[in-house]
Order: sequence, then structure tokens, then C-alpha cells
Amino acid sequence: MNTRILIVLALIIAGIAGWFFQQQGEMTSPVNIETTDVDYEASDIKAVQTNDQGETEYELSADSLTHNPETNQDEMSGITMNWEPSAEQRYRIEAGTATINQQTGEISLSGGFTLVSEDKADNSNEVAPIKVMGSTLKGNTKTGQVYSEEPVKIEQGMNRFEASKMTANLEAGEYEFGQVAVAFTPSDRQDKALF
Repeated sequence: MNTRILIVLALIIAGIAGWFFQQQGEMTSPVNIETTDVDYEASDIKAVQTNDQGETEYELSADSLTHNPETNQDEMSGITMNWEPSAEQRYRIEAGTATINQQTGEISLSGGFTLVSEDKADNSNEVAPIKVMGSTLKGNTKTGQVYSEEPVKIEQGMNRFEASKMTANLEAGEYEFGQVAVAFTPSDRQDKALF
């Protein structure tokens, strides 16, 4: 082949390539990714926390988890927690959202919570479980202490009452309630002769 034909052919190809690039339009700017305060995040969480002796403190499942490195807290939503603060006591806690500090054990539940005691014994005493419901609950998984400064509802078997606040030592199974309100419905009066 002649070099002139190759040069003309190369110019035609260069012209077509230039036309293609021109038709593609302007290049979009690269995506700008902003820094976030989240260190890591995950979904469908199932976790077990142990103490220094390797004993299980609690088991946890959550819909999602994010870790904030500035506060060093795990922020979770849709949690269910099985907590065994002592050999005799076990609790099931459900909440809308929770923050937990793994090092200090500080826990804060919000978005509504339910705390239910479960008997680890052989159920020989047949004591009904205590169920506490409220909007927020704070405490510490290391000490076994929890408290709520907001109103709570308490159920145990057929007994139901409300309180303005609550503190509890879950390790010992002891509860304290402030300003308790109980609705008492006596049985119907029946007049009978005594003799």
C-alpha cells in the first residue's frame, strides 16, 4: 500500500474518533464523598459480650449497628438483648434504639423498651415474671444497675401498676418504684346473713 493512503485513512479514523468524543458530551465531575462520624456499620447483628473471666454478660441481636468513634458508642436499632447479670437472674430486653459503650458498660435505651425477668431456677416457686415497659431506660451492664426517670408500667401476673420512675439492681432482682399508682377493683358486695 501507498503511504498516502495510510495517512488519509489515519486522518479519517482520527476525525471519526474526534466526532465520537465530541458527541459524548461533557464529563461529569467525580462523586464527592464527605467524611462521616461513623467508624463502621452493619445490619442483622447477633453478638455476645463476655466479661474478663470469659463468662457471657449478654447476647444481643439488632437490625442495624453503627459505631461512632468520637463517642466510642455502638448505636443500634431494633434490639433484643438476653442479659444474665447473675447466676440467678436473667432478663430479656427489647427496645427501638440503643447506645452501648463496650468499655464502660453504659447503656441507654430509647424509642420504647420492654424489660422482662426470666427465672433461671427450676420454677418450683411459680413466681410470675416482672414486665416493665417505658420510653427510656439507662444503666450499666457491668454493675447490673438500670433506671428510668420517666413513667413506667409494670405487670406481674394479674397485678398491674404505674410508677413515675424506677431503679433496679438486676443482679439481685431488686426494684424500687417512685410515686406508684394502682387501680384497685374490689369484688362485688354480697349481703349474706352471718347466722
